Amino acid sequence: MKKALVDLFNNLFGVFVLIAVLIGAVVAFMFGAGFVLGGPAATQMALTGKKFLDYAIKIAAVGVLFGLFSFYTRGSHELTISNDHQESETREVA
Repeated sequence: MKKALVDLFNNLFGVFVLIAVLIGAVVAFMFGAGFVLGGPAATQMALTGKKFLDYAIKIAAVGVLFGLFSFYTRGSHELTISNDHQESETREVA
């Protein structure tokens, strides 16, 4: 059950972050096209892009929340300091 929950949180994390990154790519394209077009069309594209980015930030925050759920459901995460690596090095030297 725990592994299934961790997998679900990992998948949700991936989906939400992927959506946020894709929205960011669309907005980057909009800003680039607006830079080429110029004038009032560029202003409107930039304002629309800002609205999209506001949603992307919220979506990414939800994705990060699922990532944190995954870390703490699993019981460990990549930033945990452990002495396992140091102990194995000292055994090899001795």
